[in-house]
Amino acid sequence: MMKNIYTILLALLPIIGLNAQTIKVTFEDEELTNGDTVKVETTAGEEVKSYFYLTNMTASPIEARSHYSKIQTNEDDVILMCFGECTIDSVSPFVPLAPGEEFTNFDIAYTPASDNPALIKVSLQQKNGEDTVTMISFFVKYHNPYMSLPTQSKNQPLGIDVYPNPMANTAAVSYYIPSKYTNPQMVIRNMVGKTLKTYSLKSGVQTKLNISSSDLSNGVYFYSIISDGQTLTTKKLVIRK
Repeated sequence: MMKNIYTILLALLPIIGLNAQTIKVTFEDEELTNGDTVKVETTAGEEVKSYFYLTNMTASPIEARSHYSKIQTNEDDVILMCFGECTIDSVSPFVPLAPGEEFTNFDIAYTPASDNPALIKVSLQQKNGEDTVTMISFFVKYHNPYMSLPTQSKNQPLGIDVYPNPMANTAAVSYYIPSKYTNPQMVIRNMVGKTLKTYSLKSGVQTKLNISSSDLSNGVYFYSIISDGQTLTTKKLVIRK
């Protein structure tokens, strides 16, 4: 009887070990647990990268890989996964991780074909002899938060705002330009009116643009929306790093 119990316990040890935490996954400094969903803001046609950091929590070396599956995506969406090496496939090669090692070369680049929401499931898998075992799975939800705002009203006025303002290194420009304006642009000028940066904008849709101040020093600037040479609005921008 005792021999049979001992045999059963030996058979269960690998399963018990695999159920213990094998790997820690963090996204934007938050630790993920099995089944979590992370949200990533997107804009149609613009690539966005999500970076994940892994730590081998065991006292033994492991071989890990990443696998994603499309739950809800658009036909022409582009997904590029880098797990050590970059691949357009849904499964990466295995990468060895030493005990306690932090692995930072894991990111997913997603370029949406439209502003429709998308959802993928990401599974981190471990090689266990001839088998492959899933250590943790989580979801990545891609969405454009501005699509829920009213954008079709012909009476919606022109508007533009930069947040945060004052800005440090990066900021988001939320804007709406009525479709009657063609070739809209956003320009950033200094105090004497010299144009320092120019961005192409879209009309007829509420959307956003990410800007950087890496090549600008602290101070006061002005940003304007221009259409076919006509200045539609001008506001102040403060950079404080």
